[in-house]
Amino acid sequence: MGISVYYTCMRSHNLTNSEEQEITAIIDKYNAGFEMKDIGETFCVYDYEQDEPAVIFAGSTKLPFSDDFEDTLHALFYWLTCLTDIRRSISNGDWHVHLDDTDAIWDEKTGWQMPED
Repeated sequence: MGISVYYTCMRSHNLTNSEEQEITAIIDKYNAGFEMKDIGETFCVYDYEQDEPAVIFAGSTKLPFSDDFEDTLHALFYWLTCLTDIRRSISNGDWHVHLDDTDAIWDEKTGWQMPED
């Protein structure tokens, strides 16, 4: 059994070519730098229907299942940082990021964070 981070961005128009290129570069950078590929998934983005632009970016990434909980936390914060960079490259999107049942919180200064409660 694993825990996954889920992410969705909605808006009324498709991603621009520039946004798509920037997002691809961000994902490639983070996937290449992910140190736990042997126990966890790399960043995953679902294909989206360009004819229906409501959901312009969505995906999920399963966090590593390890005997050391620190591995899971490290991966969570790593992917939240990736999502922060992606969110900052998409203008005017309506985002929802969550870890199974817990919503992440957006902070303009620091990016995606998990609630402290």
